[in-house]
Amino acid sequence: TVAARSRAFSPPTPRARRHVSTSIAHLGPVSYLPRQVPALVMRSVENARSALDDGDFERAIKMMNSTDQLCSKVVAPPTVHGLAMRVLSDAYVKKGELESAKAALEKGLALCKPHDGRAGMPPFMRADLNGRMGDLLMALGEIHRTEGDAKGACRRMRQAIERFHVLGQNEFVAATHNRIALTLIEQGKHKLAMDEITEAEKMGAGNEHEAAILSTTFSYKGKCLEAGGDVTGAREAFTKALSYGMACGNEGVVQEAEAFLGQTQDQSTIDQDAFL
Repeated sequence: TVAARSRAFSPPTPRARRHVSTSIAHLGPVSYLPRQVPALVMRSVENARSALDDGDFERAIKMMNSTDQLCSKVVAPPTVHGLAMRVLSDAYVKKGELESAKAALEKGLALCKPHDGRAGMPPFMRADLNGRMGDLLMALGEIHRTEGDAKGACRRMRQAIERFHVLGQNEFVAATHNRIALTLIEQGKHKLAMDEITEAEKMGAGNEHEAAILSTTFSYKGKCLEAGGDVTGAREAFTKALSYGMACGNEGVVQEAEAFLGQTQDQSTIDQDAFL
């Protein structure tokens, strides 16, 4: 996990070493981190997520606020503290308090920013930091989208893509292009959305999540082509979306594709007699 792989951003002092086990000595930005803190943070995160699943938003918020205070007190690494802020934001979103949710995400980013681009940072540490920042930026983009702020949503999501490129996870890049495409489609900007879809097609191919990503990509492509009057192209896109959707169990895409293909069957270019 991000938390388990984060390393110190400066060497621990002799005094600090007495409080940090060798197995987690890599977990603190200045290593003033008692050995039980990472486990406490991760346990709190899991408990908060369980509370969210149960609909107990207040309990999740209370737990994550306490975790935030703990992380601040012990100077927890930014990736660990940032994770706590991400879950706190999720709880505020569930409760409908979007301003508080954005504030939690912004705090998470502020915690990571001082370490961003630091010289001499090992590759895996740089990946962890960029992965956390990308996740926080993506969550911010989704909140902007919920608020109807398409410009803010696209800006944050594109910032997330930059981070995911550093992380080297093409599936995250492709999935984010999909979300930008959806945001643009909702604004009626289908031509701009097609640029994002093209990138999603390219980045989504050839990884273990290919079917899940491309089922959505081709569904959005079908919508854009339909909006532009290209029913034949839309049918081709929805046919691919249907195939990928069936492969990964994306029922929403399957139903949507089947409905469109059924409604436009009279415009099919396939010779039905060839199957008789």
